[in-house]
Amino acid sequence: MQRAPDLSPKYLKRGDNEIDGNPLIAHLPLGPESDEEAFLALAKKPQFDAAERRLPRAHRRLLIKRLRRFFLPFLREHRRALEVVSASVIDGYLPRNPMTPAGQRMLNGCSYDATPPAIVLITGCSGMGKSTLATMIFSYLGGPVWRHTKFGRKPFPEAQLLFLRRNTPERCTVPRLCETFGAYTDAALGVNLYSGIFDKPMTRGGTNHIKEMRKLIANHHIGALVLDELQNLSLIGVGAESILAFLVNLRDEIGVPIVALGTPKALKLVGKSAPAARRFVEGGHIDLRRPTSAECPEWIELCTAVWEYQWVREPADISPEIVTAFYEVSQGIVAIMLSVFAHAQLEAIEDGSERVTAELIQRVFREQMSPLHAAIRALQSGDPFLMDQFEGLYVNHWPDAEKGEGDVEQDEAEAEAEADSREQSSGAEASDPKNAPDVGPRSSRPERARAVQSPAPSTQRVLAPDQIAEMVRAKSTADLLKVLGH
Repeated sequence: MQRAPDLSPKYLKRGDNEIDGNPLIAHLPLGPESDEEAFLALAKKPQFDAAERRLPRAHRRLLIKRLRRFFLPFLREHRRALEVVSASVIDGYLPRNPMTPAGQRMLNGCSYDATPPAIVLITGCSGMGKSTLATMIFSYLGGPVWRHTKFGRKPFPEAQLLFLRRNTPERCTVPRLCETFGAYTDAALGVNLYSGIFDKPMTRGGTNHIKEMRKLIANHHIGALVLDELQNLSLIGVGAESILAFLVNLRDEIGVPIVALGTPKALKLVGKSAPAARRFVEGGHIDLRRPTSAECPEWIELCTAVWEYQWVREPADISPEIVTAFYEVSQGIVAIMLSVFAHAQLEAIEDGSERVTAELIQRVFREQMSPLHAAIRALQSGDPFLMDQFEGLYVNHWPDAEKGEGDVEQDEAEAEAEADSREQSSGAEASDPKNAPDVGPRSSRPERARAVQSPAPSTQRVLAPDQIAEMVRAKSTADLLKVLGH
């Protein structure tokens, strides 16, 4: 019989009364002490044993899908995200201490009179691992649900939800957004309390929705609101500004941190309003930029780390040719590189060569992954407008994938991270480098240097549906430029 997970927190003593006396914080890690610790806390490796290379072909084909679980925080911005989000969650909990008179007043509906915590904006191209990064950050903090019983000698029978995480609905409105948070709360706690409370007509400024969200956040001590796919707000036009304003009001009036994730389009969306832009970057804009060449130390580090996860029987050593081939077929997009690597291993098993080479990587991409060709050519072109079309051309191409890239990335990572977090006796244990996964030899990792990528300038041009179709059918970068009339 499966043992029920232990959701009770283990309170720590760290010599600071403000932290040690707050049951919402006393069991949480306070953030990494170093860049090295942040790297180890975020890294995630798939299960692997070299002996598995001797298994039958059908078995190994299944094991190759474990590559979906690989995550390496190879960019400095990955580690900075952990530092910033951790600090923001702790900062939001400090004035909401339910053991103090001031904290009780806030929980009972009085205005939030402390400096509000930061809004953190994380952007990057599709396939750069934003959703997985968010999952690993909150796994480090200790998991989604904690059930307190007493704190010190005082009864404290409260449930604490560390975060509420939702994708931005494609036809987003304030009521619908709040409804998604309510449904998430019900699912996390196993209750049916909040799914229908946002059906009432919204008052001017959304004050009744803020009031209901205040109750939800106060009742369950929400640590952060996490909103993925923020770029979906661009689909609703002028209504996007009202939703951004609503999120800012939530942060200001309730004191809950907000973590927003999206593609570069989300950054352009936020930048249309000066007040929104200022508030959405005050906690630090974290841009997960793709490496700009195969010679980037970060790219070499990533390829070297993932290369050990080979289920072919004659694995080759990593070489500059392999690293270059991976970059040429992915242009630095991590999810595409991992997908090509998986396809190449499958092909090596099927054709009997049992060896992945640079030539095989190129051939598999050319022959088996044509839906990605237009997106890669757009990045190869260097044309600002073409590069701006990458998101519309990008498609997931995992072997036998049944879900979209965003769904697979978020759903699988969330499920695995939540299972992992329940095995921790406390959030602090998650921050111990000894307990973190080891992803390749650390001593051989090249010195990190931040990859610099020139941002694409803003443009108002749009593509017609027939142009998109022509781009997908295009056979070369030159054909892409012809579609645009260059």
